[in-house]
Amino acid sequence: MEIKRSGSSPSQNGDKEYFTGSVRIELINEPPAPSRLTVALVPFDPGSRTVWHSHPFGQTLIITAGAGWVQSENYPKQPIFVGDMIYVKLGERHWHGASKDSSLSHLAIQEKLFEATVEGMEPVSEDQYQ
Repeated sequence: MEIKRSGSSPSQNGDKEYFTGSVRIELINEPPAPSRLTVALVPFDPGSRTVWHSHPFGQTLIITAGAGWVQSENYPKQPIFVGDMIYVKLGERHWHGASKDSSLSHLAIQEKLFEATVEGMEPVSEDQYQ
């Protein structure tokens, strides 16, 4: 058994290849192989968001603070709030992030495929975000 105390995991800035705006990533859990599961707390500043992306095994998001948006390709963007849970299917192209007027934090739960948890694509345009 391993206990990680709140705030004990180092955080890092979100890579500009995968995010627009100011985003932090705190890796909460990454157990050793054969587990492929990763869990991260991801706080977004207002207006910050991911690029379009997909995950090899899907992703579960649990909104822990603030308000924002999520959109899957070919569907309108949807508002998200504290307590909402979003499941994104494997390979589903999508983006998510904070609203213009609110920060957003979520737990991101996904599995790795050969060390990769995400395939980044192009940034979300201002028209798509608005």
